[in-house]
Amino acid sequence: MKKSSTLTNTLVLVVVTFVAILALSVVYQVTKAPIEQAEINARAEVYKVVYPEAEDFAQIDNTEALLEGSADLLSEAGYSGCFVNDVLAVVDPATSSTAPKGYVIAATSPSGYGGNIQVAIGITADGVLTGFNVVSHAETAGLGSKCTEPAFTEQFKGKKAETLAYSKTGASADNEIDAIGGATITTGAVTDAANAAIAFYQAHFGGGLTPVEEVDPMAKAFPDVDPESMIDHKMDEVSGENYTVNAVKEVKDAGYVVIVTAHNGYDGDLQIALGIGNDGIIKGFSTLICNETKTLGGQCTSDEFAAQFVGMKADPVSHVASGAKMENNEIDMIAGATITTDAVLTAVNGAIDYYHKELKGA
Repeated sequence: MKKSSTLTNTLVLVVVTFVAILALSVVYQVTKAPIEQAEINARAEVYKVVYPEAEDFAQIDNTEALLEGSADLLSEAGYSGCFVNDVLAVVDPATSSTAPKGYVIAATSPSGYGGNIQVAIGITADGVLTGFNVVSHAETAGLGSKCTEPAFTEQFKGKKAETLAYSKTGASADNEIDAIGGATITTGAVTDAANAAIAFYQAHFGGGLTPVEEVDPMAKAFPDVDPESMIDHKMDEVSGENYTVNAVKEVKDAGYVVIVTAHNGYDGDLQIALGIGNDGIIKGFSTLICNETKTLGGQCTSDEFAAQFVGMKADPVSHVASGAKMENNEIDMIAGATITTDAVLTAVNGAIDYYHKELKGA
């Protein structure tokens, strides 16, 4: 009798447990969709400012895998250290179509003056930015913190979802924004984060990453001259203080391109090419080798930095503090990258010295 009672109790317990599990499963299935939508809505509240016309948001299939792979994807696209935090689709609840009207993407750059900067952008399905916002940052109050102000953030709205650049002298191209005065590092980090989000959009929703147009760096050293027409000028390597003159290219009837490596860069050797005309005027500048931090010393590779040298006399060049008034043969120092700026000038002045000693009048 006792054995039978124990068996009965066990069977009852098994049945009750099974029924409880079944009930919980039913409850889970009933509440799963509302819970997921509530989580989406909570995330969307942060992003609505960048997509004001959005009526509803939806989770994207395979989101977790897309986010996990974002760091590698962005590293290959040239945004090392950046990653995507979140992505949501913008949908139209009034239609049965599952095709997104657009997307909101949050991305982080590690290169802010105070550390990580996370931004969010909205992009329509046909590739137009609907808005931009800085979600989190640790930038200096009154300087880098201006990245959150409408005067800065509203510049992004309406731009194409293509690689963005910034200008310290006033945006002049469709893909440019004005830098924050006195906060070049912050501007660079914010731009990198925005470009990371754009690259993520292009890769997964926009038909693939936009190919980067390769430009022969030697063409920047002597514009409007085909690098293939430049002739190797016979010379032996010449060393100076912290630099080596590696090679010289002759531009027939026009001048020379002097290639110099500076050995005092922040992250190792830095090599430049300087074009000098027969009239003793600098024609162009190009950075050939640069291991500097992209948003700091790496700015020496930008067209804006290079343009400062064009038109100068081939006399010693110096630098002034970023934003200060410049006189003849002075360039604007790269903000936060004094060592890199000094290395560039070591190479440039080495090239100029070699030009005067070995090439001028030859």
